[in-house]
Amino acid sequence: MTKDVGLAALVVNYNSGAFAVSCVGSLLAEWDREGRPRERLQVVVVDNASPTDQTGALERLDGLGTRVVRTAENLGYARGMNLAYRATSGAPGDVVAVLNPDLFFLPGSLDTMIEYLLAHPECGAIDPRASVDPRGIIRLPRNLLPTPLDHFRCVLAHLNPACCRAYSRRRLRVVLPYWQVTGPVESDMLSGCCVLMRREVVEGLGRPMDDRYPLYYEDTDLFRTLTGRGLRLVHHGGARILHHWSRSAGVGGQFMGEPLRRYRLSQRAYFEKFYGRGGRLLVDAMNRVESWWPEAKSYRPMHAMEDLGVHAEPVTIPLRRRTSYVLELSMAPTFIVAGGIFGGGDRFTYPADTWAWLFQGEYFMRGFDLDTGEFLGAWRFVKPTPGRESPFTVEELAAYENLHSGEPAE
Repeated sequence: MTKDVGLAALVVNYNSGAFAVSCVGSLLAEWDREGRPRERLQVVVVDNASPTDQTGALERLDGLGTRVVRTAENLGYARGMNLAYRATSGAPGDVVAVLNPDLFFLPGSLDTMIEYLLAHPECGAIDPRASVDPRGIIRLPRNLLPTPLDHFRCVLAHLNPACCRAYSRRRLRVVLPYWQVTGPVESDMLSGCCVLMRREVVEGLGRPMDDRYPLYYEDTDLFRTLTGRGLRLVHHGGARILHHWSRSAGVGGQFMGEPLRRYRLSQRAYFEKFYGRGGRLLVDAMNRVESWWPEAKSYRPMHAMEDLGVHAEPVTIPLRRRTSYVLELSMAPTFIVAGGIFGGGDRFTYPADTWAWLFQGEYFMRGFDLDTGEFLGAWRFVKPTPGRESPFTVEELAAYENLHSGEPAE
C-alpha cells in the first residue's frame, strides 16, 4: 500500500451541511484506518451560498481540520469544485477526490480506489459502487452516456409504452453487469458523486471541471474529456460507499424550480460542445415535443402494475415464484432511472433501516429472473412518511455486521 500519497478531497455544499460533516468524518476515519499520515490529507469544503443556516455544520467541519470556503453567491457545482481545487496544493503523484457532500466512505473503499488508480497510469478516473443504504441493498443507477440518439430514445420512452419497453430492455442489459461486478471494470461513464483522479491528470485539464455547467453534466463533460485524451474510466465494484442522493437538488417538486432550470442550461451546453449546433437543436426539439405532449399520455406504465397501496411501514414485494431475482426501483413508471435490488426467494421485504432512507412519495418496482430473464411482475406503492433526514455516521458502522453482504432479508 502506498502510504505517502497525498489526497486533496473537494466537496461543494449546498444546504446539506450535516451530510458534509458525515462525509468528511468517514473520509478521515478511512484515512486513519489505512495508516496514512494526516498531513498528507487536505479537505476543502466550499459552501455555495446555502440559503439555510449552515453555521453549525461549517464550524464542525472547521473543527475537523477542513478548510471551509464560503461564497457570496451560488457559483454552481463546477465553479464551486474548481474554487475548492485552487485552495489545494500537491505533487503530481497525489490524488484528487471530487465528492458530493451526501457520501459516506465504507471500510476499504478509499484504499481500494487509491491503490488501483496509482497502479494503473492509463486510468484517468475511478469511482466506487454506490448504494442508498448501509446494507448495500439498493444499488444506485448506472449513468448512461448522454448522446443525441440516447436522448431521442429517452423522450420516446417517456411518451410511448412500447418505446419504453424497447429502451428498458437495452438499458437493463447494460446495467446488470455493472451492478453485479465485484472488481474493476472499464466504463464509458462514471458517477460524478465520487470520482478519484491523479493530480497530474487534473493539472493537464487545468481544473477539475468546465465552468460552463451551472448544475449537472459537468461530470459527463469531464469523462468525455478524459476518454478523448486516451485515458480509461474505471468503475470498481470492490469499493463501496453510501450515497444518500439528491440531498441538495431534492426530488419531485423540489427539483422542478431552480435545479431544473440549471439542468436545462447545462444540458444545452453539453450537447452543443460535443455534438455541435445540430445536436443541441435536436435535443431542444425533443424537449419541446415532450413539454407539448398531453400529460395524460406521458409517463405511462409499460407494464400492468399491481397496486400495493400506501405503506408507512416496510412493504413486501410478492414474486410469482421462488427464484434468484433483480428488482428495479424507480420514482417513475418508465424506469428510465432505476436502482437495483438483488436477492432470492418468492418475496422481498425492505429491511426497516433500508426503508428509512427512501424519500416520501410514489414508487414503482419491477422484477426479473436473474437466470432466465423472465418478467416476474410490476408493482406500485406509496411511502407516506419522510425519509431519514440525518446522515449515516461513523458511530453507526459497528451496528452493521453484514455491511458488505448486500443481501436483502427475505
